[in-house]
Amino acid sequence: MLNRSITPPFGKITSIHLIEPTVYHLDNGLPVFAVSAGTQEVLKIELIFHAGTATADKKLVASASSKLQTEGTTKRTAMELAEAVDFYGAHLQSEVTHDEASLDLYTLNKHVDNTIGTLAEVYSDPVFEEREVETYLLKSKQEMLVNEEKVSYLGAKAFSASLFGKEHPYGRSANQQDYDAVSRHDLVGFHSSFIKSRIKYILVSGKLSSTTIQSLNQQFGQEKRLAVSENAIPINAIEPMALHVEKPGAVQNSIKIGRVLFNRTHSDFVGMQILSTVLGGYFGSRLMTNIREDKGYTYGIGAGLVSLKDTGYLSISTEVGADTCEAAVNEIFIEIERLRKEPIPIHELELVQNYMLGSILKSLDGPFQISDKWKTYLRYGLGSDSHYSLIRQILNITPERLRELANTYLQRKDLVQVTVGKPI
Repeated sequence: MLNRSITPPFGKITSIHLIEPTVYHLDNGLPVFAVSAGTQEVLKIELIFHAGTATADKKLVASASSKLQTEGTTKRTAMELAEAVDFYGAHLQSEVTHDEASLDLYTLNKHVDNTIGTLAEVYSDPVFEEREVETYLLKSKQEMLVNEEKVSYLGAKAFSASLFGKEHPYGRSANQQDYDAVSRHDLVGFHSSFIKSRIKYILVSGKLSSTTIQSLNQQFGQEKRLAVSENAIPINAIEPMALHVEKPGAVQNSIKIGRVLFNRTHSDFVGMQILSTVLGGYFGSRLMTNIREDKGYTYGIGAGLVSLKDTGYLSISTEVGADTCEAAVNEIFIEIERLRKEPIPIHELELVQNYMLGSILKSLDGPFQISDKWKTYLRYGLGSDSHYSLIRQILNITPERLRELANTYLQRKDLVQVTVGKPI
């Protein structure tokens, strides 16, 4: 019998294997990255497009197009499509980020031939029915009005605008008038320009059968592929500032601090990931210990790096009472200064290293998670060498190197500070 009074031995992670996808090319040259793993008879098929929110000239068009392409085709209504996938225990969903969009199908292996046709139909033939468009925009507008009562939502909008500029593709956000300006014509045009015949690649993961690639080729390998244009988004230098957005009656104040940095292709990205984890990336981080556990200003505070296709940024975020907002901001900067002046103790660094390696190990638990990891790497044109380089850098980083990074990238004059709520 297991003796639970004895502490299990401590094991240190020194390597993490990443399953590489097998690469196929359909008849029209479309690449398919196949992650064959797992024991369950299920598949996830993802069609990836360069059709993120930063791609569209008009706000809301990319997100609305992504959402509504599953709401009916010229052949079937939204209800008929839903019934078609539900009957086979499948699930169809669309997703959109700043840089990419995807159309995903989760299905049982034995029903692939009955469900993949629905995926192809939704991808190639959405109708964007006028009533569905109006209903979606009205509902989304109402959700935005509700969200605008939340300081965290207002803080996120103001923070993005402060980092990149309020009209920049990465910094812009919608207002009420933007919802009134979107039409069905916009969605049809966006789909035609960025989605139809413009699949970047397909990711398929799970327990592949001998006919999986054949089924994909039949549905997606026969159309003529059109060029996918991926022009870089210029990042303009903006003078860092401290901004307060008043929200009368707010129960709490939102705090966001950070700066524009770089994405995961930069040589200092992993080092800054480690540094931001020490600062606020896990429950035992310095910001949590100081501002939550010691001062009691907040329930939670976090720090981390966000990687976009053409840039990236550091974000420190929390919500506190209005009467402690100024003190919390000061404590955040005190912790940043500590990173710049004092080397991180070895025992603390080892704890963070183990936490990060454990998180990576957890993120690879299953074929769908492995597929997600590869989607991240493929977005930047990276391969498995980046994964193993990440492991090596986490294991070999030194306190001295982290202090160098803190002095390079965490100077107060370079940091944007946004607060929302009652006056400080």
